[in-house]
Amino acid sequence: MRDIDKLGIFEVIHRALEAINPTGKLSLHVSFDIDSIDKMLTPSTGTPVIGGLTVREALSIAEEISSLESFRCLDLVEINPILGSKEQIENTLNIGLLVLKTFLGYSRHGSLPKNIQEIPAA
Repeated sequence: MRDIDKLGIFEVIHRALEAINPTGKLSLHVSFDIDSIDKMLTPSTGTPVIGGLTVREALSIAEEISSLESFRCLDLVEINPILGSKEQIENTLNIGLLVLKTFLGYSRHGSLPKNIQEIPAA
């Protein structure tokens, strides 16, 4: 988290990917721990930690990795739906689902037509 605070999420992502797969030719298996996200946001985990990733940072990681040709496999781990209140469990599950969808190509940015000329004039 200190590196993320100091360097920013995108620099940390790129440094991590460069360290584990410098050529980009190895298959990438991601195991994403829900407890890496701040416990105020995802409390239904066995090892909640204060000061973890924001949802925005987690989604940035997912978006960056989902765009890689080497990305092949994904695990989302450490969600424990028996811990916490109903609201805490729902929040944790909803954020977990959003992270999963984002790793699988969902984008917060929306999408534009491939050919902007195809948009009819108003």
